[in-house]
Amino acid sequence: MQLSFICGLVYVGVACDFFMMLAHASEALDSKYEPVRIFADTAVQEADTRGFVFIGKLRVSTLEWRIDGDGGLLEGGADDVHFVKVQGAPARIQYFGDEKTVVHGVADVVNYSPARKLVKLLGAAKLSKGTQSVQSDEIEYFLNSGTWSAGNTSRVKMIKEVK
Repeated sequence: MQLSFICGLVYVGVACDFFMMLAHASEALDSKYEPVRIFADTAVQEADTRGFVFIGKLRVSTLEWRIDGDGGLLEGGADDVHFVKVQGAPARIQYFGDEKTVVHGVADVVNYSPARKLVKLLGAAKLSKGTQSVQSDEIEYFLNSGTWSAGNTSRVKMIKEVK
């Protein structure tokens, strides 16, 4: 059995209100994760899981990060996100973190684990931070250390802009 709701052109009214209520409830429960805001055209949840599938224009964001794409899934609830997977043409992530320099990622698929602070970009991946960027078929970026690994079946291209 599936519980589903479709949000039309009313800018995701029902889904947005539902997730915002969960997010505000989490603040009172002292969740270890910050509240998540989710905007999508369609959201579907399996009755026995705490996961959601999103179809159509999708934005998942917190104060620390934002992911945009054409659809994806979220494991956990809006008050306790375990994993986000977004696909797109392309999918994009921005991570604001504690530093002044924003990390930008672009790929066919963006996987993000808030608990592990790990971003995995798959397919035509590009990651940039400040004046440095890397391109490959697959990039893993470790947000805690600011380090990355790249390459699976393709070459790696690194660029450092000189100002």
